[in-house]
Amino acid sequence: MKNYEMSKKALYSFSISTFILVLTIFQCSYAEAYTQEIQNLSAMMSEKIVQAGKKTVAVADFTDLQGNVTELGRFIAERFSVALASAGKGFAVVDRTHIKTLLREHKLSETGLIDTTTAKELGKLAGVEVIITGTLTPFGDTVEMTIKVLDTETARVIDAGVGSVAKTAAIKELLEKGITTGDVSSQQTGTTPKLDPTQAQQSVETKGFKFDLQECKRSGSSVICYFLITSKDQDKTLYVSGPNYNTRIFDDIGNEYRAIEAQLGNNIDPYNAYNSLVAGIPTKASVKFEGISPQASFIALLDLNCIDFAVQYRNVPFSK
Repeated sequence: MKNYEMSKKALYSFSISTFILVLTIFQCSYAEAYTQEIQNLSAMMSEKIVQAGKKTVAVADFTDLQGNVTELGRFIAERFSVALASAGKGFAVVDRTHIKTLLREHKLSETGLIDTTTAKELGKLAGVEVIITGTLTPFGDTVEMTIKVLDTETARVIDAGVGSVAKTAAIKELLEKGITTGDVSSQQTGTTPKLDPTQAQQSVETKGFKFDLQECKRSGSSVICYFLITSKDQDKTLYVSGPNYNTRIFDDIGNEYRAIEAQLGNNIDPYNAYNSLVAGIPTKASVKFEGISPQASFIALLDLNCIDFAVQYRNVPFSK
């Protein structure tokens, strides 16, 4: 009987030890999987960077589709930066802290999103020829990564790739941790912010212009956002771009829509509406979007592109 009890205890200890060993192996294999994914993507992109003759590279924080930066976005971007620096391909990788400081000090982006205009400006300020950007999207049991290599001089995409990491408990925890830095507002993934109806009217001043967002009016699957734009100090020509220069909105469920038409004063154009604004006199403007999802509740990000710069608004409710 005594031997039987000892055998039971030995079997129990062996079972626990085996379970811990198997769990450790699984955790290690998950870690190795995302590390290998980053290594594969960085190696492929390193070759393209070398082929393009570029010598300086920077990696921006990876974001979700609405431009929110999470701990996971920073973690993956940091790993990607290290992988590029270790590639030994003859290009220099600029410290990511320096890039974040420049973004904050020069207010180049009110979200974590790096658009074509921001990429060009950041390239000049940081002295980098290439910027790596990325988005992370939860998809079932994985997190999908979309990574782009941008030429800061032309804003041309040199290379792009996709990958995925398993949504382990650790990855999920990092994904849900939002970050607030400077002007970048943070939201927990999966939560819906409470909107103040006055957020329909927002004002942004930049480049000598004041952009007053009046409303974003929804009718069926169409949305038209209306603005009053004022040149503050002198008469100036302004361009409000349509699909050519990436004026777009993101809804609260992650869908992106490109503008199909822009208007500034009496000038209506499917590509770029432009007009000469008289100093101190507000001028009406609008941009139109089609195909809005019936499930969309509000605009998470409105990115109004004016060719040389962009104006952004967050959490804009639909009006009817």
